[in-house]
Amino acid sequence: MKKYFNYLIRSVLFLSITGLVISCSEDEVNPDLPSDQEAYTVALQVLGSNDEAADYLVQTETLSEGTITSEGQGLEQTGWRYFAQVDKSVFSIGYFDDNNCIGYQLDENGDLVEYGRFVFEKTLDCMLPADNNTLLAFEVPRTGITQRVLHVIDAESVSLDRKVETDIYKPEGDTLPKWPTGMVVKGDKLFVSFYPVSPSGDFSTPSVDTAQVAVFSYPELEFEQVISDTRTSPIGVYGNATGLLEAENGDLYTYSSSSLAGGFTKQTKPSGILRIKNGTTAFDPNYFLNIEEATGGGKIVYFSYAGSGKAVARVVTDDSVLWGAFSPSNPICKLVIIDLNAATVTDVTDVPLHGAQYATPALVENGKVYMSITTATDAHIYEIDPETATAVKGAEIDGLEAKGIFNLN
Repeated sequence: MKKYFNYLIRSVLFLSITGLVISCSEDEVNPDLPSDQEAYTVALQVLGSNDEAADYLVQTETLSEGTITSEGQGLEQTGWRYFAQVDKSVFSIGYFDDNNCIGYQLDENGDLVEYGRFVFEKTLDCMLPADNNTLLAFEVPRTGITQRVLHVIDAESVSLDRKVETDIYKPEGDTLPKWPTGMVVKGDKLFVSFYPVSPSGDFSTPSVDTAQVAVFSYPELEFEQVISDTRTSPIGVYGNATGLLEAENGDLYTYSSSSLAGGFTKQTKPSGILRIKNGTTAFDPNYFLNIEEATGGGKIVYFSYAGSGKAVARVVTDDSVLWGAFSPSNPICKLVIIDLNAATVTDVTDVPLHGAQYATPALVENGKVYMSITTATDAHIYEIDPETATAVKGAEIDGLEAKGIFNLN
């Protein structure tokens, strides 16, 4: 039964809000939001027949008002999916019971169409673009100490370019598999954040005393070194490829959750943010943002770069339940803006406590960040201003959540 662990975790989200009723009243949408001029593609998750979740790719002219729905439109996907954007393409990647990677683009009429697909052998996880024509994705076995397999995917042809087997990091005597949580390509190097997990497949975390990032040559993908820091815990969380981000000046930032609600069964170090300065392969000894001190006890479970040295992040306010962050029926996440340069944290106003999400890319556009926010009663797109730490409720989501928001124009 252990092989179903990941699927059951996500099922908590689906089953906990089976009775979700989303209001359609006009006061749920702020009418003062400006209309968007571009068409957007939204990965929408809804509850279908027999209370089973279904994923759709739908198009909408605005994120600011109205309702985003799959009713009578959209491209239905098979099973639970990951979604990732590479340039003007969005990839729908099967999980657990589907091994198809499908590429979609806009045609000359602005309609979303499939333009290619390929079949992979086992479930892919932690996928991020390396450049405008390359998607990187890890095949990560759930049990045992089998090597991880890094897939290099050609986005133009929607085909597998090559596969590279790696332990990510395996020092002598270490028997713990490593779970990737983020990737950034910088010049001739690939940085991969990760955390150690039990080989039993139960996703327990027996080693939580060190933050680590593996460094590989790129594009050769040969392991070069691992960099470590004992001021905080392992980097990232399961199901999100956001453990590592890059600012405009080339500096890299990592977040460590150290959160029971984020899936860490042990916690010995504070939740925090580290920096790798541009041109170096070491953590900056003069930089550490202690998230628990900055938020009065909160722990970070997600962040996304918003531009100009700022990140938007989800912080849990109650860390008492294992995996509790990911259930909208237990809304314990708040949004904050992290000024990475000043090392400060500011709560975002006008966003309710909500549940975190698995693998949900945010959209950054014209200085604003667009995110899916799901509570126990409704789901909406919110427009967040990272400069003022304010937000405005936008379009209603006719479903459980938006699993990705993309502009493919």
